[in-house]
Amino acid sequence: MVGALDLIPEQPLVGMYMRYRRETLGFTQEEAARRMFISVSLYRKLENGERALSVERLEDWCAAMDAPLWLLEKMISLAMPKVARFARGAWPPQLREEDLEHLEALPFPAYFHSFPELDVLGANAAARQAFPWLIPASPGAERPVNLLETFMTVPEVQELVVNWETVVGRLLFTLRVMSPGVVAAERLAQILDTCRTNPEFERLWSSGISQELFNDSLVLVRHPLTGERMSFTIRSYNAFHPQDCDYQLFMLTPRAPTTPTIDPCAD
Repeated sequence: MVGALDLIPEQPLVGMYMRYRRETLGFTQEEAARRMFISVSLYRKLENGERALSVERLEDWCAAMDAPLWLLEKMISLAMPKVARFARGAWPPQLREEDLEHLEALPFPAYFHSFPELDVLGANAAARQAFPWLIPASPGAERPVNLLETFMTVPEVQELVVNWETVVGRLLFTLRVMSPGVVAAERLAQILDTCRTNPEFERLWSSGISQELFNDSLVLVRHPLTGERMSFTIRSYNAFHPQDCDYQLFMLTPRAPTTPTIDPCAD
């Protein structure tokens, strides 16, 4: 299971994630140190934030802890913030005309959003037509439309998204794990306060999620008129060219009902 993090404000964030992964695997500090080929004393200093985690140590830790990609990205963002490529979209968004043209050219529902808070910054025509409850706010609005807030507070979403709990659980877990040290505390508080109006929030927020469900890309949507179930694959992308894009692209594409949700190449 991928458990929920217990956030400890006074503990350095890098050490918090080291402890989290070690305890998820059921390792003692002695076992973790042995796997990294370092002394227990040094490992304790790294986990307690008394010693900086160098690039070499980070590589050793990732290999020893078999860190999944999302945790590796988070550790890099904390240990090497100048190298990390989190999409921290500002509000109001500064979307380039060429990016908007690129977004509009996509034939299926597509959005620009910030990550990991998931503020909706841009949407193409297909997205605006298919999911009107996720139309971005106007630039003059006090705050952006947020994907999680929408899923938690708009009744229509829960009615139309068949696997709503799985999708929301994955989004909440991502926010919980990735936001410390990345999302401004005030913005995170806004999102959580809004989501708490849903009676299911506390249960979903504190729950763990299996690695299998975390990687599941299936979104099931019920057609609002016919009731027919439609299957979509959701994908998120960071821009590597140009490299100064501060927002992430995510899109939904039609999926055959028979397409497996589990990666056959996964371990």
